[in-house]
Amino acid sequence: MRFSVSDLLFPGFQKYPLRDLSSEYGIEFFYEFGKDYYWNEETASWGARSFSIHAPCVAVNLADKNQTNYDKVFGKTFAYAQKSKAEFVVVHTNETWQGDREKVQALVIKRLRQLLSLAKSYGVRLTIENVGLRTKGNILFDLHEYVALFDIFPDAYALLDTGHAHVNGWALPSVIESLQGRLIGCHVHDNNGDADAHLPVGEGNIDWKGYFSAVKKFAPKSVQVFEYSCGFASAAELEEHISNLRRQYRLEAKKSEA
Repeated sequence: MRFSVSDLLFPGFQKYPLRDLSSEYGIEFFYEFGKDYYWNEETASWGARSFSIHAPCVAVNLADKNQTNYDKVFGKTFAYAQKSKAEFVVVHTNETWQGDREKVQALVIKRLRQLLSLAKSYGVRLTIENVGLRTKGNILFDLHEYVALFDIFPDAYALLDTGHAHVNGWALPSVIESLQGRLIGCHVHDNNGDADAHLPVGEGNIDWKGYFSAVKKFAPKSVQVFEYSCGFASAAELEEHISNLRRQYRLEAKKSEA
């Protein structure tokens, strides 16, 4: 099992702590929030390690039929993923959506098919994240429909967001068992089941023992990306937290795999 850290924890001009993060850990960054020259400087300062990229999800919504420039935006994203040798790119199926649910699903599936082809042309692995929250009424693909996407797209991979899944009442171990080898990444963060809080593991009520047991059994090679938005001011504090989790849940991380 390998570990990574999302730059969500250190947004904007606060990313400097990532420069002190041990090369044992990968880094996932939100590409849409910087120009290429910015990311060139940041990735160079982060040194030799594994990277993954979160594709645009604020300015781009695949479920909005009026947005027609998504392919150009994703083309730039995939090009940078190729350049930075990112392990994978994370894609959201939707943000908000409106209209006939089946028609919107069909639109998103059509666009995902285009993006998968585009990603393949850049030699990039595309992962589809489970998104939408029952509390916000923007779930476009429920549990069954999300898992079914990987029957529709044999070349796609899954990224399981623990916080989204928990708010929506998904049993994490069962989802992991369903996805198995298709699951190559997870966004790891906690909440109390009522909001997408992006809390550190242990500060909500997710059953982490069951989660990590399922990951070790069914998706041991998946990258665990700690997608926190609070709780740590330095790389040292974050590393201590992850080390404690590794001891508590008997997780192993080999530096040679990072």
